[in-house]
Amino acid sequence: MFIDAFLRPIREQRTLFVFLVLMSCMVIPIMCYATGAFPKPFVFAPPLFDCYLVTVLAWFLSGSFMRRRHKGSVVGGILSAVVWTACILLLGGEVFSIICYQSPYSMTVLQLILETHSREATEFLKGHGVLQQLGMATSITFGTIFLAWAICRLLANRLFNKALLVAFALLMLLSASCQGYSYYRLYQTYVADVTTTVSENKYMPLRNSPFIRFFYGHALNVVSAKELRNLVHTVKATSVEGCSFRSPIILLLLGESYNKYHSPLYNDEARQTTPNLCRMKDEGNLVVYDDAVSPYNVTNKTFRFMFSTYYPGCGRNWVDCTLFPAVFRKAGYRVWFITNHFSGTETNKQHHGHVGGTIFNQHDLRQLQFSYMNPDATRYDMDLLSELPPADTLAAQPSLLIFHMMGQHEDYRERYPDAYNHFTADSVQNNFTDDDGRQIVAEYDNATLYNDAVVQHFLDKYAGQDVVAIYLSDHGEEVYDWRNSCYRTNSDYMTPEIARYQYEVPLLFYVSDTFKANHPDLLEEIVAAQHKPFIATMLPFALFHLAGIDHADYKPELDILAPEYDENRPRIIREDVYYDELMR
Repeated sequence: MFIDAFLRPIREQRTLFVFLVLMSCMVIPIMCYATGAFPKPFVFAPPLFDCYLVTVLAWFLSGSFMRRRHKGSVVGGILSAVVWTACILLLGGEVFSIICYQSPYSMTVLQLILETHSREATEFLKGHGVLQQLGMATSITFGTIFLAWAICRLLANRLFNKALLVAFALLMLLSASCQGYSYYRLYQTYVADVTTTVSENKYMPLRNSPFIRFFYGHALNVVSAKELRNLVHTVKATSVEGCSFRSPIILLLLGESYNKYHSPLYNDEARQTTPNLCRMKDEGNLVVYDDAVSPYNVTNKTFRFMFSTYYPGCGRNWVDCTLFPAVFRKAGYRVWFITNHFSGTETNKQHHGHVGGTIFNQHDLRQLQFSYMNPDATRYDMDLLSELPPADTLAAQPSLLIFHMMGQHEDYRERYPDAYNHFTADSVQNNFTDDDGRQIVAEYDNATLYNDAVVQHFLDKYAGQDVVAIYLSDHGEEVYDWRNSCYRTNSDYMTPEIARYQYEVPLLFYVSDTFKANHPDLLEEIVAAQHKPFIATMLPFALFHLAGIDHADYKPELDILAPEYDENRPRIIREDVYYDELMR
């Protein structure tokens, strides 16, 4: 009697239940196909109980419960359709994420969804192969629905004999005990205060279910919102012991998705995509650093550490460390933030409170960090130059100017006007992809050429001042460099090739003639450090060095310009990969 009542929802919603089980189990072979390796975080334990709970919900809304309460069958049908639609979107969405990003639901994937505005979404759908990948995910999802219907139709009488029902009920109870552990871990994640604790393996739920993976990723984002609120208190408490202002004007140019091997600055075989930067190097105004990496291949995570004085092994949570623009403001610098990503207009559209762009968009943090932030984004980065302050305005008071470009962010063709459509697919020598892929490579190189022109115009505007500038990209980009793959991936399996193209970044120091004459000691330090290993989490310490800021968080062993710099310090990418060991 109990077993019959327990399994009644499955009897009445059998197609939905079989669909949920099939899709939950199908994720593993899809991951193997997409990445070429067995996914590490998966536990091969069919999440029957998760599927059962969803089935119970559908049965409750559309089955006998509704009719007993004299509800119309139309209402029940609508509610059942809502459950079906939600399941299709959630499970099909994960299949698409795996095919497109080589990753199931995670904190990063959900952040990408939440922080993507309409402009980026439109360009993404226009990207090479995206509609094909979307079609593949849709076909798999609806094909699975048909398969579930066929199984239930063909085996209807065999599915519910008494022996099988008893065995199935016992298996369901075993699954309930396993999934109960995951529910408890999910609860602990939602009530946690920092992501660094609950993202450790020993605190993670069993990620054997799309539902668990989705809600765990959502929970981590909820915790990130709490972190932001704590970060505000930390930044407000920031104090500076002193400042010499030895570099009166510091420019920080932040690139986007820059594959340095598509520039002759780093690759002798690359096409001439950076004529202006190469000229500056030949003239002695540009110093090229050849061993820089980013901690992540995602903008929001990179900026969380690039702008913070946090570093792995500091013994603190990152929210207990301040943000370097706020330190500069406290020291007496005016801080300008000109961005084509997180402008004031986009701030009003981003109501979520997650880490990433919101360390700039969150109202209190924006006020604490910046003297000025541009209100609107522009289509092309060159148009954003109109937001820059005049050179004499910067010279009137010590200034830090941060210029954040769209750079080579996908869709590459949207990054430059027609006048820069210089390279064509016919000129691309690439054996890893087809004609469509070679067109994408040409568009990426055109975007790099345009980025070079933007940087040149930016630096020319302040070339007559006492200026030092740093150019650094948030992460790299894969552009059919060693396999038939483009953009970035979030695969659990890290290879030296993925690290090389997605995590290595260009790092450039520009010094004006006036700066060279006024600061020969700093110039000597900049030149001497160009072959030292660097990771973007060390950026704040180099900036403090250039400004002469005396701050409690400053660590000379992390300052690439300081003689105490520790060149043997491990560089950790993606929180768990030792980059230098991997590349050896």
